[in-house]
Amino acid sequence: MTETEKSILIIDPDITARTVMAAFLKSENFYVETGRGLADALKKIRGGGFKCLIMDVDLPEIKGYEAVSILKSINPEIKVIMTAKKNTKSLEARVREQDIFFYFIKSFGKEELKLAINNAFNKCRRKSMKKQKAKILIIDDDPDFSDAVTPILESALYDVVTALSPEEGKKTIFSEKPDLILLDIMMDSLFDGFSLCHEIKASEEYKEFHDTPIIFVSAVKEKTGSRFQFNTIEQGLVGPDDYMDKPVKPKDLIARIEKLLSK
Repeated sequence: MTETEKSILIIDPDITARTVMAAFLKSENFYVETGRGLADALKKIRGGGFKCLIMDVDLPEIKGYEAVSILKSINPEIKVIMTAKKNTKSLEARVREQDIFFYFIKSFGKEELKLAINNAFNKCRRKSMKKQKAKILIIDDDPDFSDAVTPILESALYDVVTALSPEEGKKTIFSEKPDLILLDIMMDSLFDGFSLCHEIKASEEYKEFHDTPIIFVSAVKEKTGSRFQFNTIEQGLVGPDDYMDKPVKPKDLIARIEKLLSK
């Protein structure tokens, strides 16, 4: 991993504790910066680059577990390891209510902490690699839809390619080899999406793409008040893996894509 990928921020008001912890992690080839309290954490996280935050429950300005949501609002992806000198049931309950990766009691020993940190970095790396490799193809004759959806997908670290017609989409499938396809139903004709979906899923020509997830996206419901009543099974066609109505909701779109890509 690079220096940025191995970057850790330690926030602890106990100078001895954070110095000892920092020295240990640096000896394990991590890049480490430290701070005393919430103000230091805010400043350093806004500067960017940290993948992991090790933060004590007792900060000068606020309880550490109360600071988690504040710091996550700046960097939602940062993995938080909360530390405490001593544990109680009530303290642990409050800590585990937060969006943390691991709860570490300082008396447990450095090796357990190192294991938790390595697990946090491995999770970050797997997630990043998975998303960076995933390519989404949008086949839709409405450029406004593609223009609206592309930044949503790119913000989730997906590569995006587009095609404005079924014919262009067919060529793009072979040239770009997408991991998932967003496919409009109505393009040049009423059932373009259905026929292209079946072709990709069932024809010999597209054999290598039979398992590529396809999500239908359609404005039929928005325009008519109800969804398409076309039954693919009755017509002997292979249907999509999912169906979404336009306009799509960003969080719902990303969630559905992630679910299909994780299979």
